[in-house]
Amino acid sequence: MNKKDQITVENFVSTGMELETLYTCFPDFSKEEIAEIYNNYKDNQPVDADGHTMSINCS
Repeated sequence: MNKKDQITVENFVSTGMELETLYTCFPDFSKEEIAEIYNNYKDNQPVDADGHTMSINCS
């Protein structure tokens, strides 16, 4: 998967799309690569004092 494709998948993740839906939307990419992008994005989300992740949509 090239960098442009990775950014595209990450953009879909940032909208709140779940992993299984990503697999359906991107059938030409390996599930391992999609899962890696998904997990990296989720792991980098800010966490508040109560352990809740925060997502900010600036669109």
